[in-house]
Amino acid sequence: MHRYTFKKLFKCSGPVILPVIHVIDIVQTHRNVRTAIEEGASGVFLINHDFEVDCLLPIIRSTRESFPSLWLGVNFLAVTGNDAFPILGSLEQDGISVDAYWADDARIDESSGSEDQFEAHQILKTREVSGWSGMYFGGVAFKKQREVAPQEFYVAARIATDFVDVVTTSGKATGKQTPAEKVEAFRSGLGDNALCIASGATPENISLYRDHVDAILVATGINRDGDFYNIDPLKLRRLLTKARPESSVNEENRNSRKYMDLMAPRSRSEKYAWLDPSSAYINAQSFAMILDDLLRPYEDDEIDVVAGIDAAGFVLAGAMAVRLGKGVLTLRKGGKTPVAYDTVPMKNYSGKTQHLEMRKPAFAVKTRVLLVDQWIETGGTMKAGTELIERQGGIVAGIAVVCVEENAATREMREKYKVSSCVLPGTNLQALCNSQTLTSFEGYQPEHSFPQADYSD
Repeated sequence: MHRYTFKKLFKCSGPVILPVIHVIDIVQTHRNVRTAIEEGASGVFLINHDFEVDCLLPIIRSTRESFPSLWLGVNFLAVTGNDAFPILGSLEQDGISVDAYWADDARIDESSGSEDQFEAHQILKTREVSGWSGMYFGGVAFKKQREVAPQEFYVAARIATDFVDVVTTSGKATGKQTPAEKVEAFRSGLGDNALCIASGATPENISLYRDHVDAILVATGINRDGDFYNIDPLKLRRLLTKARPESSVNEENRNSRKYMDLMAPRSRSEKYAWLDPSSAYINAQSFAMILDDLLRPYEDDEIDVVAGIDAAGFVLAGAMAVRLGKGVLTLRKGGKTPVAYDTVPMKNYSGKTQHLEMRKPAFAVKTRVLLVDQWIETGGTMKAGTELIERQGGIVAGIAVVCVEENAATREMREKYKVSSCVLPGTNLQALCNSQTLTSFEGYQPEHSFPQADYSD
């Protein structure tokens, strides 16, 4: 199958993420299917990891009846298409449609030519006779098969295109990352045909595969810690977010950051900040876009905890921590920390001397911290935050803010730390922020950011 035809079926520009549910019973299966649907997955695969195929069949029936529009794939553990397709054909005749079958082993022999693939030809014939109309994901150089030498990956991939719809490969074992060089060899052998990987994909390594593979079957990378049978919605959400290709975001729209138009100008005295982002936070879509933009530079970075600076930084830090599946740490203004603490003097944007506090101890040495605030104007508050983190042996993995005004102090901070901002340096929007104004201020209307209430029955 052509890779773009495959993606068009799912209306997906990046790789299609398909959670694999290791089935226990109907209740557990349906719970995980609902999680996958709620988080936006394109479909799921069910696999009978702990029992025979016959015990999986009623669960397949129940799942299809309960979720009639679900894209549903199955894997009968260690069963080739030769035995699976007649079962799937029988289910289809009974009105139980299965959209895809994933076989761990498509029985491709890379040492022989396409015409000599006896077992693969037999499976193809069985598929035709069965009457099953679904999509075939066939394992090639797959885990637990015989060893296939790396120099034979290209040949195996090319042969497989004659027999399966989506060529599927993996790392050495369950949960083991598929080597990037293996993916590259398969992509070269497949040309424009669809490629799937089925082990070891995580939110942390998805960027290795995003441009090369068309589907990812994932279980351990999105399961709850220590739990083989249940999806962690936060991990799945992160994987789905990171699967989106960079090219899918229009560069002009990214640079314009239209959500800035929802941010309110100061309407009180000059002792207050010139910009109020909270009117953009209250709009769910703009708030999600802000989080996307601030986190994108860190999608391949290791983050252990997100720290927010009192008080506006708490909003972004809390939301970003949830996105990342990490904990959140609060850095408080002086006199507010009710436990043992470190403190650093600072001057805020108004020139007022204050103190910033952090609980002691806050984390283990070498903890990687993403430090978050609403903006950086003079850099005094953020500098105090970095000092507190580094004093306890933490590593400032990055800084994330809505806006960084350009001056000597903030340039020094950008040179020392990785900084993400809603306002990109060098843009017209940055120049406006430097002068503490936005074009949208002139016609600003607060009600434009209001969420739409739904009063329907």
